[in-house]
Amino acid sequence: MKRLPIFFILCACSILTACSKNFLDRAPLDQYSDATYWTTESDAVKFASRIYEFLPSADFFVCYEGMSDNAFSKTASWGNTLRNAQLIGNSTFVATTDNLGDEWQYGQVRHCLEFLDHVDKVPDMNEGLKKRLKAEVKVMLAYRYFIMATLFRDVPLVMKVFATPAASDVPQDKKAVVISQVIKWLDEAAPDLPPSYTGDDKGRFTQGAAWGLKARVLLYTGDYAGAAAEAKKVIDSKVYSLYANYYNLFQQEGDYSSESIISYIHVKELRANGLRDITGVNSVSGGTLYLNPLPSLVDDYESASGYYPYTKDPAYDVHAPWKNRDPRLNATIYYPGSMLANDKMYDPINSTLDKIGGDKATYTGYAFKKMFDKTELEARDNGGNDWKILRYAEVLLTYAEAANEATGPSAEITNTLNEIRTRAGMPGVEATFALNGWSMNKETLRTFIRHERRIELAGEGHRYFDILRWRIGQQVLNGPIYTMDASAGLTDIPATGGKTNKYPKTKLEDRHFSTDKFYVWPIPQGILDQGRKLVQQPEWK
Repeated sequence: MKRLPIFFILCACSILTACSKNFLDRAPLDQYSDATYWTTESDAVKFASRIYEFLPSADFFVCYEGMSDNAFSKTASWGNTLRNAQLIGNSTFVATTDNLGDEWQYGQVRHCLEFLDHVDKVPDMNEGLKKRLKAEVKVMLAYRYFIMATLFRDVPLVMKVFATPAASDVPQDKKAVVISQVIKWLDEAAPDLPPSYTGDDKGRFTQGAAWGLKARVLLYTGDYAGAAAEAKKVIDSKVYSLYANYYNLFQQEGDYSSESIISYIHVKELRANGLRDITGVNSVSGGTLYLNPLPSLVDDYESASGYYPYTKDPAYDVHAPWKNRDPRLNATIYYPGSMLANDKMYDPINSTLDKIGGDKATYTGYAFKKMFDKTELEARDNGGNDWKILRYAEVLLTYAEAANEATGPSAEITNTLNEIRTRAGMPGVEATFALNGWSMNKETLRTFIRHERRIELAGEGHRYFDILRWRIGQQVLNGPIYTMDASAGLTDIPATGGKTNKYPKTKLEDRHFSTDKFYVWPIPQGILDQGRKLVQQPEWK
């Protein structure tokens, strides 16, 4: 059984949870009494610990894959978030689309600001603990505002707790102003956070978490020199390292590993994740498989020798296209002929339970393997593996991308990328460039880094944000998407006894990312209606 960190227990048992649909998602003013609550150090720890519930859980953030060219989510699916993933992925969402407001989270902002307002009232509190808790809360504020500004661009930068609903009706601030404050919070937090934790405090924000998150923020906003410098701090700290086994990193044995920097802690006994339903193969766990990898992702994996595209490899076999590929493909995707977690063969062409287009079966011919908890397979909704929000491999990729954009190729960049590729079992950067006849310059290395980022982080919710910041939506989210193409026949799928080993490439839907308006989300109409000083994005008027 996974150890339960005390802060997670406190979060789950907290009575401070509130829900409101008002403009800034205000918590009830009579929820607790300031006069009686802020009296002990334990009060402060409980209040601060609740912020870890605000991190994106696996069930929520995995849906971002369906908004990208990595995956397709079914329309008739669990929860509005996955339905909206399809609408965002095919660019048919509008301001009234349900649950766009899931990322407009001012209730979380209020909670953080209340802590900062009140923690100094606690008598006789240990000053070191107080500074650390303040720092943790600032990291959470930074994360929440970063996500909102990334998606909605200009959002209200609220810096105080409002006493009345009327006072909370405030206009947007420019994205640059919001990001400046995000950086300020992270700079303030880092010195007061420890390099690591032990015992029940494992899983809390560390100094490396503040640096790593800042590196991501700076990368997304185009400060490449700054992003490289922050990522280098994490690297040079020597606190983190790549976990030896890529597949097991995403299983329970990889939780609290040397690669984990920020994670949402999922515990079967307390807060399980639903990934075994969302990504689960029906014949294994009875999963509904709401999220399906797309061929555009599967086809982007190199051959095992490093040929890109993989079809250039002399060993390529059209009848066994998933053989001799980057080992991360087998660790990430179930494809025809894969061995499932229950030691059965995955057959989306003939299987009664898993056949393409069937009830609770794949739409594309593929399924995600990477985040599927392989333990206790009989249960559908009790995944116990943590959701990796920020891990060391991302920091390495951030350093490589930012340093290349800032100064161009260098030995340090290729060495950083080679750490990731060595762990994956792939040839190094220099050998791969030579094999494919590529010249080493900023542009070709940029393309390679972007490819490596897609492959290494596949299934983890990053791709949609990369599409937005690279502004490649018109290229990758526009036009038809298809099932796998097995029209040539597959040698790994038996064709005897009335079975077939063929499946034709079939259109699933059209995607419509045809204009720049889709690089920013509209303010949800329900929120706009409650805030008279809010103004809809000009692209969405």
